[in-house]
Amino acid sequence: MSELTSRERVIKALNHEETDRVPIDIGGIYNLTTLHRDAYVNLMEYLGYESDEVEIAYFNSQSVIVDERIRERFKSDCYPLHPIGPADWELKLQQDENGKKWYKDEFGIKWQTSGLYYDPVEPPLKDCTLEDIDNYPWPDPKDPSRVEDLKAEAKKIYEETDYALVLSGPLGGGIYVPASWFLGYQDFLIKMITDPEIVTALIDKMVQFHLGWWELVLDEIGDYIQVVVLSDDLGTQEAPLMNPEMYRKYIKPAQKEVISFIKSRADVKVVYHCDGAINDFLPDLIDLDVDALNPVQVSAAGMDDTARLKQEFGDQLSFWGGTCGGQGVLAEGTPEEIRQEVKKRVDHLAAGGGLVLASIHNIQKDVPPENIVAFYDALYEYACLAYQG
Repeated sequence: MSELTSRERVIKALNHEETDRVPIDIGGIYNLTTLHRDAYVNLMEYLGYESDEVEIAYFNSQSVIVDERIRERFKSDCYPLHPIGPADWELKLQQDENGKKWYKDEFGIKWQTSGLYYDPVEPPLKDCTLEDIDNYPWPDPKDPSRVEDLKAEAKKIYEETDYALVLSGPLGGGIYVPASWFLGYQDFLIKMITDPEIVTALIDKMVQFHLGWWELVLDEIGDYIQVVVLSDDLGTQEAPLMNPEMYRKYIKPAQKEVISFIKSRADVKVVYHCDGAINDFLPDLIDLDVDALNPVQVSAAGMDDTARLKQEFGDQLSFWGGTCGGQGVLAEGTPEEIRQEVKKRVDHLAAGGGLVLASIHNIQKDVPPENIVAFYDALYEYACLAYQG
């Protein structure tokens, strides 16, 4: 097969077609397939690359926008896009009396550092009424400042490179998880049973924000992007977070509305990010018209048998990730163990297309740079060997 462009390679893979090599994503999903700031700095130093100030892509996880030299060195096929704004909000980092740093986002959610990440604390609508939800100062999803200069950026990358352009959605890509930030996660799950009207009202607010945001952004750059990313956590390491029937009653319809809207506005593929033991939900993702699952967390219960996942779901669902996670071999293994893990997953998932290689979530701060290099090099090595028989 003749050599494809990165854009062609990603689209064909997500259409379940074999390509010249398996496509690779390093930092294309700006908050999920990149690196923690400290791991990135160590990698740049290890490679001998001088760097200016590190560009943080997603503050809560301290994820970075990778340097073009990293994309080129390791043959990444994807480029991240994400709107800014709004103009009337800026991140103002503060510190409490205990030395913990925190800030409030545009929704009034307080995020406080736990040492590695920033987590939501002090939910602003805890014990709220329906009237409290209606009266809350929800930000405007269609604020034009969100897309200031975005079209020019997307057009430039589209026309001057052959990357597949990947657009990540608002609220970290989530619908029900952001709704839980307003109540507190535990209270949200309890209220799914005890006060479903509150849960439904909050989810509806998230849906309305998504619909407005996607309309604004897709009208601006829908002609240039190939992939969009949504995210909602449904599993722990060991089991689903909730009864699948509760998910299908309260959450799935909201996701369906958003995904259907996106696909009605632009010719794009939808990647759904969800960690954990989510085997029970994979038929639902297919029903939602999700194109690819990220990250295929092989350390979670029921997700390690990637050969079975491919056999059972691979004709309808692509896999974006499915290689090495920061928990285990990537952080603690040898370069050869990392190579063999990548080979195993490529052997299981590549046949017939439907695979984009990436790390299983962001590479964490404690992963040695030599292991990162071994991992990225292995992605390309086995991406090239996948379809050679």
